[in-house]
Amino acid sequence: MASTQNQNQGQDRPIIKAHSAPENHNQHVKDPLAHFNGIPPLAKMLSDPALLSTQVVDRRPLPSGESNFVRKVMNSGSTVRACVTFFRMLQPPASMVKKAQAAGAKGELIPMEEITKSKVMLQGGGAQDGEDMKNPFLLFSALVDLGEDLCGYAGTMHGGLFAVLMDEVMGTAANFQSEHGAYTVQFNTNLQKAIKLPMVVVIRGRVVKKAGRKIMVRGCIEDQNGNIMAEGDGLWIQMDKNVGRSQL
Repeated sequence: MASTQNQNQGQDRPIIKAHSAPENHNQHVKDPLAHFNGIPPLAKMLSDPALLSTQVVDRRPLPSGESNFVRKVMNSGSTVRACVTFFRMLQPPASMVKKAQAAGAKGELIPMEEITKSKVMLQGGGAQDGEDMKNPFLLFSALVDLGEDLCGYAGTMHGGLFAVLMDEVMGTAANFQSEHGAYTVQFNTNLQKAIKLPMVVVIRGRVVKKAGRKIMVRGCIEDQNGNIMAEGDGLWIQMDKNVGRSQL
C-alpha cells in the first residue's frame, strides 16, 4: 500500500508513517468512524487521548492487484463491512495526553493494564528487546465489523479466519518496524471462543521484540466488550527491498 510520511505531532509523539484516510474509502459502511462510535465501549476506546493516527482505511482496489484480498474479497456487506484502525502508546507521557486534550480530545486516558485482557500483548519491549524509542513498539488495533458470509458452520466464523485476521493486523504492526516491510514466516494461534456472526471485533497486534531482521509479534481478537476470542504470536522477517505489503 502506498503511504506518505506523517509530520511529527510534537516531540512527545513518535513519528509514524501514515496508513490511509481517504474520503472515498470504498468501505461498505459510509461512515465507519461514526458506525463504531455508536457502540459505547468502542466510543470510549476511540476517545482515548493516547491514540495516534486513527484512520478509516482505504479499500479502493489498486491497479497492481496488490492487497486484493482485503480490498476486494474481505470488503462487502456480508464479509468485512467496516474497518477503522489506530495506534496507541502503552505508556504515553503526561505532556502528550495534555496536548491531545488541549486539542479537543474529550475521552479519559485508559490505564495500560485496562487496555486489553490479553496480558501477553503488554509484555516485551525496551532496549533489551531491541526497541528504539524513536520508533517504539506501538499497539496497533483494528475495529472490524464482520458479516454473516464469513461462516464455516452456520452463524459461526470459519476457524481459519482467526489466523487471517490476526496475521493482517500483526503484520501491519511488523511493517511499521521495517523500512521495506516484513513477511510472515511463523504463526501460532490459540482459539478460545467462537465468533458468532455478525459481530464487531477488536483485533490487536504489537511487536514485542526485534533481533537483526527478526520481528516477534503478539496479537489477539476481542469482542466489543474486551473478552478474548483468540490469541496469536508469530515471527516476521524484515525485507531488504520494497516488494509491496498488505495492511488491514
